[in-house]
Amino acid sequence: LGFQAAFEALKTLLMSPPVLRIADPERPFEVITDATDIVIRAVLMQDFGNGLQPIAYESRKMQSAERNYPVHDKEMLAIVHAFKIWRCYLTGADVTLRTDHKSLQYLRAQPNLNPRQIRWLDYLESNFTYKIMYKKGANNIAEALSRPSAQLAAVLVTQSNPLLIHDSNLSGHFGVDKTLKTLQRFDCWPDMVTDVQCYVAACVICQRIKSSHQRPTGLLQPLEPPQRPWQHVTMDFVTGLLAGPCRNDVVLVVVDRLTKIAHFTPCRTTITAEETARLFISTVVRLHGIPAAIISDRDPKFTSKFWLDTWGRYGTRQQISSAYHPQTDGQTERTNQTIEQLIRTNCPDRKKWEDVLPMLEFSYNNAPSATTNQSPFYLNYGMDPRVPVSTNVESQVPQSRQFVEELQTARDKAFKLICKVNATARRYADLHRRDITMAAGQLVLLDTKNLRLPLPTKLRPRFCGPFKIMKMVTPVTTQLRLPDDWRIHNKFHVSLLRPFVPDTSDIARQRL
Repeated sequence: LGFQAAFEALKTLLMSPPVLRIADPERPFEVITDATDIVIRAVLMQDFGNGLQPIAYESRKMQSAERNYPVHDKEMLAIVHAFKIWRCYLTGADVTLRTDHKSLQYLRAQPNLNPRQIRWLDYLESNFTYKIMYKKGANNIAEALSRPSAQLAAVLVTQSNPLLIHDSNLSGHFGVDKTLKTLQRFDCWPDMVTDVQCYVAACVICQRIKSSHQRPTGLLQPLEPPQRPWQHVTMDFVTGLLAGPCRNDVVLVVVDRLTKIAHFTPCRTTITAEETARLFISTVVRLHGIPAAIISDRDPKFTSKFWLDTWGRYGTRQQISSAYHPQTDGQTERTNQTIEQLIRTNCPDRKKWEDVLPMLEFSYNNAPSATTNQSPFYLNYGMDPRVPVSTNVESQVPQSRQFVEELQTARDKAFKLICKVNATARRYADLHRRDITMAAGQLVLLDTKNLRLPLPTKLRPRFCGPFKIMKMVTPVTTQLRLPDDWRIHNKFHVSLLRPFVPDTSDIARQRL
């Protein structure tokens, strides 16, 4: 009912334009002026008790010399012209002058006026009684007097001849704000803002091309720490090293997630999955047993059928990071940075890094961890190793029960500290992330920054797709249905995805 009444009132207003009133010399006048680059315009109005009513309209084109005036002078020209035209009404009357040029409010107080402005001001002051008020240009009635006829004709938009404000090359596929402001120059309808928002959000070109300036999606999901040493391990390769006499140019890094103790083993870039498994057995399994879970990135050796089948037979669970998201194995990535720093610091001859690697492993495991406040050696073996600067050459061996209790207490403390650090890291990380909920069957776009596309990086689309989510592996990891000829893994973190907005806004599309 309310909408129908509003619609009927709108029709009445459109069919009943305000009629010019006869001026009442006993009432105050109000003059509204405005100026553009080529036109000056003004409206004379009076309040008869039911709001301001128009008395007269005035507008004219500027002469060629007047078009060269600065903006301040053009606005003042409109005022002087209006007072000259309506001098018969305004002489001796109280006049309120409204202009959208704010500096004219202080016209009388300006110290430096040019001769033209002095002449105009003298004319106004000697003939009229007036006060100047500022009125924003967006609400200035006088603007309608110089609105181009093409703009007025553009208000009549039909379905057969839609107004292209967003999709055309001259419009530039801008966002909601710019599209809305441009469209408001020509047209207006109910729910206009909502229609523009839906239309721009569903633009396929914008969704694929434009980059996101929001916080990355997907809250931090830390891995739960294990209860026992060497129950969960992380592994990765440090690459890019110079080959030494043994032709090794890679370091296999294995880190225990509870005690943080690590093993650094040199190997070659050409190492196969079978050779990696043998190296892992001789380095880790021989000393610590078979782990319950191995966390790694998507290196081809760790995703090969041989590797997965071998450790599946031993009951070891493989936790492989999602595609292009190394943050899953953040612990090993951080350890890799430490190894590179140790090599740069302790090995001036870059080709002899393999000779000092055992000592670097010792120094890494002997240093207290920032997470547990204990050295990995102590948490793993129950005592710190002897070093050249040790003061107690013969360490006192604790009693058996006391030793076991102290070691278990230290490990329990390490477990609690790891949980605390994970919670703190999650809290701070989530301040810079956005939570997002995705579901199986949903259509999403995939970030192209990690894909090999033929176009240059600067020109290629930011996203491709849409692709369908087959299932949610974790709350922040999705499995997508990719084309058969795409030779990449189909599990992605939600930070690499953008929800696809289908084009369902038929009404908005017809109007736009």
